[in-house]
Amino acid sequence: MMRFMRLLRYEFWPFWVFYFPTYFYWGLLAFFSRRTTYFTTANPMMNNGGAVNVPKSSYLFQLPKEWIPETYLLEKQGGELLELPPITLKKFPMILKPDSGERGKGVIFVRSRNHLDECFQAVPDGRYLLQAYCDYPQETGILFCKFPSQPRGKILSITTKAFCEVTGDGKQTWGQLMAQQLRVAHRLVFLKQEWAADWNRLSEPNKTVLVEPIGSHNRGTKFMDGRDQISTALTTTINHWADQLPGFYFGRFDIKFQSWEELAQGKAFKIIEINGVNAEPTHIYDPRYSIFQAYKDIFSHMKIIYEISRENLQLGIQPKPLVPFLIELIQAARR
Repeated sequence: MMRFMRLLRYEFWPFWVFYFPTYFYWGLLAFFSRRTTYFTTANPMMNNGGAVNVPKSSYLFQLPKEWIPETYLLEKQGGELLELPPITLKKFPMILKPDSGERGKGVIFVRSRNHLDECFQAVPDGRYLLQAYCDYPQETGILFCKFPSQPRGKILSITTKAFCEVTGDGKQTWGQLMAQQLRVAHRLVFLKQEWAADWNRLSEPNKTVLVEPIGSHNRGTKFMDGRDQISTALTTTINHWADQLPGFYFGRFDIKFQSWEELAQGKAFKIIEINGVNAEPTHIYDPRYSIFQAYKDIFSHMKIIYEISRENLQLGIQPKPLVPFLIELIQAARR
């Protein structure tokens, strides 16, 4: 029944299924541009414009340190970690994630130093970011664009997030309660391992537990349309952030923060990561949204990327050739 219910809602469809109609629109835009990879010019500061294989460290470390969680860049080669910085027990929990990754894939909530060692034994060779876990109560994704010919940019989309939680009733086990959650039904095998100590334990009445601390849609977080939070003050703050990244014209800031009032003032926040042209207007996954509204918004944002790319092409910025781009795309898909 859970599987059938998820099939009825496009927000749970596989990425390639939901985005299938957009491939035809991309073909049309590529025809008008006369360049199949025109979008790779949208963000000159990012590899492939931020479409694929983009090292997060390449832009995060350009931001002021106080804007991001304490972050370490680590590398594993030949099955061995090259160097692990001094990390005290006070810094846990932490977040471990691939330096080049997307949609929450490979992101691990690390509970302790021993758990960190176990994680590094399990993950494949590659570059990773180890970030201090930010405990601000709210998380959002803010999609931003700026045309190269214009001095200021604008906010296109704001997504508010509700993390998956369950509340005990004193009658069912924690495992039974989690199994009833539509948003994590596809992850029960993982959750049963993660919650092994409490899975069969009777839940405590009125006690609420956080099922998944990672704010990704495909890991159970509910996305909602938050565009009513757009304001002049918040737009000014986001423009100030973008100014720190020359060559950044389209993308989404993923942020944890204390309150909307403080965020608009540029206070009490941490930028977790930034996505480029692969950034979705994630407000489209609001359960109240229709699939027709979703496609309308996606096509609108694809057109903006095309127009930004066209301006950069006129400025002499060249797109990534198709064959090297496809090689990187295939390599990323195999990770």
